[in-house]
Amino acid sequence: MTLQQLGRWFDSFDDEHLILGYGSLINADSRRRFSDMHHDGLLVQVAGFARGWITRSLQEQQTYVGAWPETGASLNALMLPTALSPSLARREKDYTFVQVSPQALRTDLDEQAHLWLHDRLAAKKIWICQSLHQQQPNADFPVSQSYVDTCLAGCLERGGEASAREFIQSTTYWPSSLYDDRTQPVYPRPGRVTQRQHQQIDNLLKQVAQ
Repeated sequence: MTLQQLGRWFDSFDDEHLILGYGSLINADSRRRFSDMHHDGLLVQVAGFARGWITRSLQEQQTYVGAWPETGASLNALMLPTALSPSLARREKDYTFVQVSPQALRTDLDEQAHLWLHDRLAAKKIWICQSLHQQQPNADFPVSQSYVDTCLAGCLERGGEASAREFIQSTTYWPSSLYDDRTQPVYPRPGRVTQRQHQQIDNLLKQVAQ
């Protein structure tokens, strides 16, 4: 992204808040259809936070990715403008919103654009959803394939296989198997994933997650 493109992106919204989406919010189709979030985001790496399969949804009986502070760790995410609305709070009820400094963000922008971005972010508030509790998946609270597909298809669309591979490698506590719900997703906010993306995801999981 050039400085000119970055400027156009920043001028396309006036929200005070930005959220670092590191799970299904990376997927444009999912967040637009189910969370009414229509802006594109900016790919970033967030230093000082780790990601893993630790967030148990009692209501949905699944385990989702969560984040927690950890020195030396990092995760890839999509920085999205948003309103901190009641609907977003309900969606993220198993998390708490923690403010993140712009200095914790790394990008693939050139130095001029990166410095410009940091200057503009000084007037914004950046948030990450930190898990309230850490509980690894089990048979009663599995990780669903449709959720993994939604996250990784979002990575593929925005950052290609390198981004999807980074998601897999920087996520801990992978279960030995996923709950196969591709034909009838049990995840309530699934992104529409193509057959080609399914094949890419399966290949990446075999290469990286094992």
